[in-house]
Amino acid sequence: MNTALASNQNRFATSTQQVGIASLVLIACVFVLYFVVSTSLVQEVLGLQSQIEARVPTFFLRLMLIVGALTAALFIITGLSYYKRNKLAVTPWLFLAVGLALFLIYVIIPIFQSISYSFTRWNGLYDINGDWTGEWVGFHNYKVLLDDPNFYTSLKNNILWLVLYMLAVPIGLFIALFLNQTVRGIRIYKSLFFFPFVISQVVVGLIFTWAYNPEFGLLSEVWSWFFCETKENIMGNLTRVCSVDPPSILGDEHKATYGIIAAGLWPQIAYCMILYLTGLNNVSPDQIEAGQLDGAKGWKMLWYVVLPQLKPATFIAVVVTVIGALRSFDMIATMTQGGPFGSTNVLAYYMYDQAVGEGVGRYGYGSAIATVLFLIMLVYISYFLWRMYQDEKEAS
Repeated sequence: MNTALASNQNRFATSTQQVGIASLVLIACVFVLYFVVSTSLVQEVLGLQSQIEARVPTFFLRLMLIVGALTAALFIITGLSYYKRNKLAVTPWLFLAVGLALFLIYVIIPIFQSISYSFTRWNGLYDINGDWTGEWVGFHNYKVLLDDPNFYTSLKNNILWLVLYMLAVPIGLFIALFLNQTVRGIRIYKSLFFFPFVISQVVVGLIFTWAYNPEFGLLSEVWSWFFCETKENIMGNLTRVCSVDPPSILGDEHKATYGIIAAGLWPQIAYCMILYLTGLNNVSPDQIEAGQLDGAKGWKMLWYVVLPQLKPATFIAVVVTVIGALRSFDMIATMTQGGPFGSTNVLAYYMYDQAVGEGVGRYGYGSAIATVLFLIMLVYISYFLWRMYQDEKEAS
């Protein structure tokens, strides 16, 4: 009995040698990373002519040291007695640790940095000594924001994006219901409907920009079927003459935003369709049969039997669509760059434009816009997370 107890204690004891060696390796990696490795050192060791040439080798050297430090830290943790006794509880956090660390470094910390910059006046540059050149101005940027008509235009466009973008959810649902059939060639049709989501947003923007062109675009060609005819001019050349000129959607400040939203809906509908197709595969056939026995069909079957089972897919579709509408940027940058006359600006693009676009040097003001956008998104995300928690609470 004593022998078994001693063996069990040894099995859960800290591996002193493993922890010691790994600790030395970790300390060495961190020390070299922060105090030794530099572009000038790599330039000198490799005999390069300039520090610019040494940047890439320096990056890979630092990456190797970071990987070495992470590996050493892993060996330290796995060698501790606490880990050996609580493997099932600790191991999932080890897998999540790297992802959480990257999320903290590249998402959480920049959010708070952006909020802090919103209280400053800063041109985004550092002086020759590497010192920050910003100036603390308190709530001045927010006061300017409240008097900025371009901000209200951007906010109004964001709301318009949010309202019209929600059309992707019901349209995606009805396309999914249409494609949820076991007929020959249905996979080809599913692929064709899903194709827009695979394309880059920039490519989608370019496609619709060409389609909207009033001179040679697809819209112009369709318009010519109804309002134009081909005539021969005095030079003997064929010329298209229109009783009503084709609309310049992206050149009209009252229509441009709607044109961009229509372009954005194309891939978003495809994404919602895929979510609903996945959800329809999980619809219980027993409930469908029970509904049929009770006389449910058509809209009643959809409303009372199918849609309740698609609630998780609807939740995800709404959340993703809301976030996509609020952070819309690619389409505007590709199609109009905020024009004409700033009429298609949204908060995300206006923030970019003020920080690094035409308003270069207003990092503090751009950060204030980013903070407002973050708070709006935070309200929606918090609400949806609360709803998800309530649904899980009721289910349990």
